[in-house]
Parts: sequence; structure tokens; C-alpha cells
Amino acid sequence: MIESRIDKLPPYVFNLLGLMMLLLGWEVLARNYSGLVVAAPVETLAALFKLLGNKTFLIMHLVPTLKRIILALVIGIGSGAVLGVLAGLMEPLRLMLAPIRWILTSIPAIIVVVVFMLWFGMGTTMVVSITSTMIAPIVYVNVADSMRSVDSSLMEMAKVYRMPLHMRLTRIYAMALASPLLSSVVIATGNCIRLVVLAEMFGTNEGIGHALAISRTNLQTDDLYALTILAMLVIGGVEVLLLRPARKAIERRQT
Repeated sequence: MIESRIDKLPPYVFNLLGLMMLLLGWEVLARNYSGLVVAAPVETLAALFKLLGNKTFLIMHLVPTLKRIILALVIGIGSGAVLGVLAGLMEPLRLMLAPIRWILTSIPAIIVVVVFMLWFGMGTTMVVSITSTMIAPIVYVNVADSMRSVDSSLMEMAKVYRMPLHMRLTRIYAMALASPLLSSVVIATGNCIRLVVLAEMFGTNEGIGHALAISRTNLQTDDLYALTILAMLVIGGVEVLLLRPARKAIERRQT
């Protein structure tokens, strides 16, 4: 009886329950440890609103980070999707790209940050190059695998009717690629924001990552936690405002 009632509850109830448990655990930790180690939730929330109300912070740190995220997403997703399509169409190219894909997906991000700092110096070019290079393989793998898994009977029919390449791409491949591509974009977006913040911590003079590094150096734990939450809000905002509507639009078109 109890299980059936629990099953009838809407999903957001369990989301809220999990969030409340997280906040409770956070509060317990904050009361048992120094404020230099764990900032209290209330202090973190106050620091977050203070940051969002600070125009200097928004212009010097939030805006540059958002620009780098957008640039890295466009370059990383675009290059990964194009290479994935080409690799799906040309098996020799897929085999040639396999070692590069393996290196990029297995090498630790911090090593890439250090190497790219040597190559590009400090600043936006370094951050965008690192991030786009690291997220491109995520998209590439999903697109290439989806291209190879397209229904062979559809391809045979396309050959029989001599369907042009652009029509195969838009009428057959695009429908097969839509869902896997969007899933890979969701993963790439989360990784993109984490990588941008990480690269900014080591190699820029502005951005959320740089602000995090300053807060850590000055032991401003409440600001440190607030910036972490801000980065999470950016990820959540991109997913809710852009990716979920896109997923629903694709699902409606496929049904």
C-alpha cells in the first residue's frame, strides 16, 4: 500500500527530497567544521546574491566565462560532429582518427591544461582550445557510431533510388543522429563548463575560475562555495533553457 502511494508521487517530489537531504547534510557539516573549511548554506547563499549584484564581478568574471563556454561549445561540438559524420562515411578516416580519439579521451585534463598553457600562453585562446579539444571526442564518438548504425535497408533503398548524398544526410542520417547527438551535447556541455573553469583557474586573469582561485587563496570559503554553485547554475540553465526544449522538439519530430 505504502509503495503504491510512493510510486504515484510526481518525480519532482523525490528531487526536492534529495535536495533537502543534501542541504541538511551540508548544514550538519558546517556546524561541525570551521567556516574556513565548510561554509554554511545561508552564508553561501548570501555570498551568491552578493556576487550576482556586483556589476564588476559580472563584467570581469561571469561574462568572459560565458563567452568562452559558448565559443568552446561551438568549436568543439561543430568539429566533433563534422569529423563524426566523415568518419561514419569513410572507414579509413575513422581508423586514422582512432589513436587521436583514444589519447584525448584517456589523458587527464590537468595535463592538457599544462601543455596548452605552454603552446598558447594565458588567456581566452588557451581556455577555448583546451575545452573544445576535450569535448570534441565526446560528440565525435556518438556521431560516428550513430552513422555506422544506420539501418542498412534504408541505405540499400537510397542506393536503388540513387538518392543524392545531401538527401541521404538530411532524410536518413539526420534522423538517426538527432537523439545521440543531443545526448552527447548534454554531456559535452557539462564537461565544457567544468573545463573552462579549470583552465581559468590556472591560465587567465578573469573568469569564474580565476575568481575561484582568488577566493581559495584568500580563504574566502563562502565566496568559493557561491562560485561553485554559480557554475552549477550555469550548467543547469543551459540544460533547462536550451537542451531540454531541443530534445522535446526532436522527440516530437520523430514521433
